[in-house]
Amino acid sequence: MGKILGKGAFGKVNLCIHRLSGKLVAIKSLKKVALNSKGAIEKLKNEISILNCLKDSNIIRLYETFETDSRILLVLELCVGGDLLTYLKKRKKIKETVVKVAFKKILL
Repeated sequence: MGKILGKGAFGKVNLCIHRLSGKLVAIKSLKKVALNSKGAIEKLKNEISILNCLKDSNIIRLYETFETDSRILLVLELCVGGDLLTYLKKRKKIKETVVKVAFKKILL
C-alpha cells in the first residue's frame, strides 16, 4: 500500500499499483469492526452494487473487491484530481458556466 489519499470513519484510501494491469489505483480499506451496525453494512453493499452497475467515464470504476479477516477492500479507479466535493470545497465560488458543464456530465 502506498501513500494515504484520504481517511474516513470506517477506514482509509491508499494509492496502489494494480498487479494485473500495472495501473495506479485507489484501494479503499474498511475495517470490519467499524462496520458493526446493520445500516453501515447495508450502505457498503449499496455502494458496491451501484458502482458495479455504473459504467461511465465520469464515475469512478470499481475494479474488484476482496476481504481479509479484518478488512474489506475495494479496488477503485484513481481520480487524480480528487472528487467533486473536494473540488467544490477548494473553490469558494464557481462560475455558472462551469457548474452547467459539470451537472450536464453528471446527468447524461
